[in-house]
Amino acid sequence: MPRHMAKKLSTWVLVFGLLGATEALASASFANRNLGLGVSGFGIVGDSTSVGIDWGVPITLEGGFYIESGFEVFLRIPLMFAYQKFGVTASDGPGIVIASGGQFGLKYMFLEESIRPYATVHVAGLYFIRDEKLNNGRLNNFFAGPGIGTGIDFFVGESVSIGARAYVDMYVTLNKPVSFAIGAGAGATTYF
Repeated sequence: MPRHMAKKLSTWVLVFGLLGATEALASASFANRNLGLGVSGFGIVGDSTSVGIDWGVPITLEGGFYIESGFEVFLRIPLMFAYQKFGVTASDGPGIVIASGGQFGLKYMFLEESIRPYATVHVAGLYFIRDEKLNNGRLNNFFAGPGIGTGIDFFVGESVSIGARAYVDMYVTLNKPVSFAIGAGAGATTYF
C-alpha cells in the first residue's frame, strides 16, 4: 500500500475512533428512573424569627422519573439538622433540632449528554421537630412555599452521576413575614 494511502487510512481510522469514543462518552444513561443521596446546607434570610431557624444541613434521599424532552419529575426527602437560635427568650434556644420536609418539582435538563446542566421549579416544605412549650407557641413547625433551583450533573460512569446544585425556597406562613432559604449542595445519583 502506498504511503499516502496508508496515511489517509490511518487518518480515517483515527477520525472514526474519535467519533466512536465521543459517542461512548456522550452515551450517559437514558434510563427513566434515578435514585440518589445528597447533602447540602442552607441559611434563612429575610425574617428568620418567623421560622426560628438560622441554618440547616439536610441529608437527602432523592428520586426522579424522566418524562421526555428533557423534563424530569423529582422528589427530595431530607433528614435535617437545623440550628434554632432562640426559645422563649433570645438566650434559651435549644440549639440543634431535627427537621424533615422535602422538595417536589419539575427539572428541565438543557443537555442530556454526559454533562447535564438543569433548572428546577418545585414546592418546598420544612417540618421541625421541636418542643412547642419551649418556643411559647410563637413558632410554627411547618413551612411551605415555592422554590427554584439550578445545578449540573456529571456522569462518572454509564449509570452514575455526581452533581452540584443551588436553590432558593420561599416560605409563606399566615400572619408572619415571608422567609427565604438559600442553599447549595452536592449529590450522587444512579440511573436504572
